[in-house]
Amino acid sequence: MAKEQVFYYHFKKNYVWLVLNLLMLGLLLSCCLRHPACFYWWQFQVLIGLLGVTLLLWGYKYLCKHTLAVVSETGIKIDHCQILRWDDIVSAEYRQARCCFRRLPIIILRPRQGLKYHYNYLQKRCAKMDFTAFSIPLYDITKEDSRILQQIIAEQVGVIRK
Repeated sequence: MAKEQVFYYHFKKNYVWLVLNLLMLGLLLSCCLRHPACFYWWQFQVLIGLLGVTLLLWGYKYLCKHTLAVVSETGIKIDHCQILRWDDIVSAEYRQARCCFRRLPIIILRPRQGLKYHYNYLQKRCAKMDFTAFSIPLYDITKEDSRILQQIIAEQVGVIRK
C-alpha cells in the first residue's frame, strides 16, 4: 500500500441541479432583458439571489474536494475524524443501510471493546443507527475508489459480507 491514500466524495448527482439552476437563471435573465421592470420586483430579486447562492454552493462542492477517508499503513481516518488504527478494528462488515427509503452500500468497521476514542457529534448521533459511528459510505464515491477501498480494508481487517 502507498504511504497514504486519500478518497474523496464524488457529487455526480449534483450535475442535474447545476443544469436546472443554469437554465432557470438563463430564463430569469432573459425575462429581465426583455422587460427590465421585472428586475425591480422583490420576488424576482429573491429568485435571482437564491439561484446565485445555489450556484456558489455547487461551485464550492465541485471545486473543494471533500475527503471521505484517508487510509495509511497505521489506520484509517473517516470524514476528518480521529484516526482509527488497524489494530483497534476487530472486523468489518459490508451492509446495505437504510437512508430515505433507499438501501445504500456501506462498510461498517467494528472497533474492539473498551476503545478510548474521541467521538464527534455525528459519530455520537449515529452510534445506534444502521449507519454507525465507523461507517464508510460506498454510494457517494466512484466505483473504482469503492473497489480499491474495499480491497484495502479486506487486506487489513477482512470484510464479512452480509
